[in-house]
Amino acid sequence: MDEPLYRPTDVLLSALDGFDSGRDSARDWSEASGGPRETPARARVTVWEPEDQKPRRKAVQPGINHFGEQLRGHKLGHRMTRELYGYPNRSPHQRLKRETTRKALWESTGWMYRDEDHTRFSDLYLLVNRDLALVNYNMSMRYFASLDSGEFEDALQAVLSAGRTFKSVESLPDWDGVAGAYIMVFDEYKQFYVGQGSDIRKRIKQHWGGKKSFDRLVYGSHYGSILPVDELRAMDTTRIYAARSQNPYAVEQRAEGAADQRFCLNRMLGGEATPLMLMLTGLNPRARAHGFASLTLSEKDQRKVKKEIQRLIERGGPHFAEQLAGLDLGIYSVARKDGEQRFWSRRDEVTVAAMRGRIGVEQYAEFLTGIGETVVWPDK
Repeated sequence: MDEPLYRPTDVLLSALDGFDSGRDSARDWSEASGGPRETPARARVTVWEPEDQKPRRKAVQPGINHFGEQLRGHKLGHRMTRELYGYPNRSPHQRLKRETTRKALWESTGWMYRDEDHTRFSDLYLLVNRDLALVNYNMSMRYFASLDSGEFEDALQAVLSAGRTFKSVESLPDWDGVAGAYIMVFDEYKQFYVGQGSDIRKRIKQHWGGKKSFDRLVYGSHYGSILPVDELRAMDTTRIYAARSQNPYAVEQRAEGAADQRFCLNRMLGGEATPLMLMLTGLNPRARAHGFASLTLSEKDQRKVKKEIQRLIERGGPHFAEQLAGLDLGIYSVARKDGEQRFWSRRDEVTVAAMRGRIGVEQYAEFLTGIGETVVWPDK
């Protein structure tokens, strides 16, 4: 089941505490075309794209037989890799319409788009959202590695028992046109996903052949977001179980309800999505602690560090992006006055500065390159 719309601005607001959006940042920076192009006068920019940062994808892999399916070559490959994780896309999952959107919200999200109608994401949003997704990817990989294989298998068997009628799938074509529920297992990551559909074969192949909408890679905070199942590729699926049913939602709900959430990639409760469930999920997305141990920082010390970063940015200079990249970018747990603990990093503060227009898009890209990230752009 696809989670309800969680606007990119909501993701960033929840992820970056204290952010107030503005329209003073550049709307666009690079067309990935190697040359300048015209933009509105109020947002005129110069295109800059280093030769070594143009979009790169691995060569399309040849067809592979997997669960009785002949997989065709895929531009993203047949296994998930960090290099191609969260490949940028300018198209929103769901467009906001000016006439039905509050003026304040419409204006506050303007920085995220390259056009007045909010139909195409800006270069800045592509950089920001992919960086949040990659931070989440890093945390997820460390978390998966920390899990116990025996406990994972026990958790999977508990789900299979709750479903009662699940059978191991050897040949996916045997499930063509069959309605029911299914469980995809990713043994390398010690995770599973429970789903349902009117055609189990078709639904699983949709998982394999698609990818998560770019603006839904992070759902909630990037420190707590559950890795999206649709970023995993076909060969990451090591086992499949399925159950025939004329009421797939009921089987899914029963199985997902028995899942130990440490091992489950479902971002929503199982079962048919009611308006109330969608509303509650949108207000409070299911999150994952990731078993992350971090150093603690008081709010007072956090404010001091933020001011130091702001002064560094204000001084500017030809190498200030390099200086920002040289900062301690470790993740800290900030103890708030109300007792709540929140993760925070200087990396977040640099992102906030870019979103507020205090750092140009080119400088922000240089910062990302300086910390070892590869900046990529969507295919033309």
